[in-house]
Amino acid sequence: MKHNSFHVITDQMTDPSFIEEIKKMPGGSKILDCIQCGVCAGSCHARFAMDYSPMQVLKMAHLGLKQQVLSSSTIWICASCYTCASRCPRGLNIPAMMSGFKNMAMKEHVPAPIKLKPKFHKTFTEIVEKYGRMHEPELQMRLLKKTNLSSLLENASLGMRMLRKGKLKLQPSKLDPKTHFSEIVKKALSEEASK
Repeated sequence: MKHNSFHVITDQMTDPSFIEEIKKMPGGSKILDCIQCGVCAGSCHARFAMDYSPMQVLKMAHLGLKQQVLSSSTIWICASCYTCASRCPRGLNIPAMMSGFKNMAMKEHVPAPIKLKPKFHKTFTEIVEKYGRMHEPELQMRLLKKTNLSSLLENASLGMRMLRKGKLKLQPSKLDPKTHFSEIVKKALSEEASK
């Protein structure tokens, strides 16, 4: 199949400081080590749903195309399965970079192509910070459109079946506060700052 589309990159499209921002985020310190081999793109299970492959997103980052990277659906569709990271011959932590791009996009108010994704990302993080682990019923209730009756009934039916099979707990599990996500993040940030 022949592709006749070319992308022209102008100086106005690039942000030379973007690569330095990436180097400061988790997993970003090795971004310039990428050799564009395509292993990440070839091993990505979610590639079919992305607008750009992980390899293309990294190349756009190298070129300073900040707006294109942060507005890409790829950063939101990445499942953080770490298949790409485990196969990368240069040891890049691509899922950590994708997560960093999500955080950067949210901080800079870049609209996501999939509207629910930033809300999911933010809600997921809030719940894990609150309980130290995921509590699916709360996530579902916070993400559901309460005005869509058919969706509510469908999810209620599924929830009841899962509850009967013991796959769903109404009360979140309590963990020792020292093992909570927020404490782990604080510790990691303090260790990173001391380097």
